[in-house]
Amino acid sequence: MKLSSKIVKIVITLELILALLLAIGVVVGFVDILGYFKIIYYTSPIDTFPVMQTFLGHILTLVIGLELAVMLVRNTPSSVIEVLLFAIARKMIIESKSMVDILLGVVAIGVLFFINKFFDPARSFITEINIVNPATLVKDINKRLEVNIPEDLGNTVGGVVAKLSKESREKLERGKTFKVADAEITILSMDGELIRELKVVKTDEEDDISI
Repeated sequence: MKLSSKIVKIVITLELILALLLAIGVVVGFVDILGYFKIIYYTSPIDTFPVMQTFLGHILTLVIGLELAVMLVRNTPSSVIEVLLFAIARKMIIESKSMVDILLGVVAIGVLFFINKFFDPARSFITEINIVNPATLVKDINKRLEVNIPEDLGNTVGGVVAKLSKESREKLERGKTFKVADAEITILSMDGELIRELKVVKTDEEDDISI
């Protein structure tokens, strides 16, 4: 295996570990949320606002932590946008001191929605009509190419190919084609044991999974 492939696998593994640690941290943070209820209950109505503001800030911070974990796992531009949306929302709700801060937050959210609508970041891994990155989500491929690849085989196209290869005990290699539902998935390029590009083609008939 090439050194570059090993480095990529190590980086991906570290990202997954960080995502797991983030999720664990969020679970631990839930304990603090329970403590806020007691504070809110015993706080006089006049002094409730700053307590509630801190409470909301804590919850939104935990939400951002979860979205960061998802971003590390999925590695898609759309997940980055979701993290930014929650971060901006928290900034507006908790830390805004003037109308200018709120206006800037609204503009920032508007820009993110514009990017999400017109640049379609959820599908940005699709480089041509049917040439895809293995990290592309199956649901995005199904919608884009109008195919019916079962999502229970894997969240990503690369995951589907890996599962089919494992079940058939066939080695992953350049030029290998897998038939699943009404689609054919072909490995176009690899870097060692790491898939780089896949080609997905819609077929006329929907058959059982085959190789």
